[in-house]
Amino acid sequence: MKVDTKALENNKKEIQVECPAEQVAQALEQAYKKVVRGVSVPGFRKGKVPRQILEMRYGVEVLYDDAIEILLPEVYEAALAEAAVEPIDRPEVEVVNFAAEQPAVFKFTVQGPPDVELGQYQGVEVAAVSFPVGDTDVEQALQEMQEQHARLVESPADCVADGDFVNLAYEGFIDGEAFAGGKADDYTLEIGSNTFVPGFESQLIGLAKGESSEINVVFPEDYRNEQLAGKPAIFKVEIKDIKQKEVPALDDEFASEVSEFATLEELREDVKNKLQESASQRERSTLEGKVVEAVVANAKVELPEVLVSGEIDEMLEELAYNLSRQGFPEEFAREYISGKQDSIRQDYRDAAESRVKTRLVLDKIKELEAVAVSDEELEAKIQEMASFYQQDADEIRKKLEEQGSLEVLRSNVANEKTIKLLVESALQVGPAEAAENDQAEATEAE
Repeated sequence: MKVDTKALENNKKEIQVECPAEQVAQALEQAYKKVVRGVSVPGFRKGKVPRQILEMRYGVEVLYDDAIEILLPEVYEAALAEAAVEPIDRPEVEVVNFAAEQPAVFKFTVQGPPDVELGQYQGVEVAAVSFPVGDTDVEQALQEMQEQHARLVESPADCVADGDFVNLAYEGFIDGEAFAGGKADDYTLEIGSNTFVPGFESQLIGLAKGESSEINVVFPEDYRNEQLAGKPAIFKVEIKDIKQKEVPALDDEFASEVSEFATLEELREDVKNKLQESASQRERSTLEGKVVEAVVANAKVELPEVLVSGEIDEMLEELAYNLSRQGFPEEFAREYISGKQDSIRQDYRDAAESRVKTRLVLDKIKELEAVAVSDEELEAKIQEMASFYQQDADEIRKKLEEQGSLEVLRSNVANEKTIKLLVESALQVGPAEAAENDQAEATEAE
């Protein structure tokens, strides 16, 4: 097999491959065995027509398409290996010559990965990151725990007041006609939550348990249901029950009921420790983001459209998945995305370009720094996943192998190691130092 490679602009390559006539003959024989299964000729059973008869009746050209389809994958793989090319997209294929008893010639145009010109990536300066935990944060967390364990009790008052939880029946009418979705017989509404149509909740205040009334509202112009947007409506309501939220006292009894601690002080200390641990994780994550952002900003990369477009495709898949997780039917999610695809793709372009550039820059640094992931490190990551998801490590490993995702996981671990390398060499500076450095850089640029 003869392979000639020619470099084109924008990291494209043209690879011309000449296959010997013997290889063409083998492909034609395989094509014959495939085609003959569906051929009927008088005097022969279906699928048993000799090749000579088939070619006499239909011409040898009847085998060409199938022979090319059989030959192309093998030829393309050999061409890439010979030309040492790692394409990032499907090739453009041209059949230059294909005929029986002659060498076949194919031409492939492939897009190689873009050039990545790294700037400074070791010792980059970033603003120091700190998320201190104070007494106010601890008290707020304890108050949230109180809210989580609050219960609803009968209101001592006769009438609805702000902050009450009202159980009511209602039905909405527009121009005297009931509308879809505007009726409920057993609905609990927190007064002041602003979860209903504007003006609805305030008009319930003062109504007594068992009382019926009519409430006038106007749906907002930007209401999610376009058929109701901007229209006035009347709701007939009946107050069935009025309750108040009772928050438990913050004391030792509360601590023992909601935790393994006997006293409030022990609970408070545990909450503080957990908040500090969460703050530390947030600091690490934020610092990593700042360092990677700085390193990527220092690099120069011409992004091929095929990579950006592919990234947007993946982001649209993520959007569809997230919508389905929120309870939207999969068909609705995909129709929604399809109907707004052009605008969504444009909205996602900047984020997609950032993700692609970040990936390319990290890959380049991995290559230069010879970052590798051993089998032991990969196994440690699987054990970590098993602990986090509370699943058996062997089951996770088996699932990854079945999905062909082990190498993807290895690549992710390599990225983590690369980011750790960048963070360890980064210089954290305070606000004053950062301002001085920015001024110095601006002066140099002038």
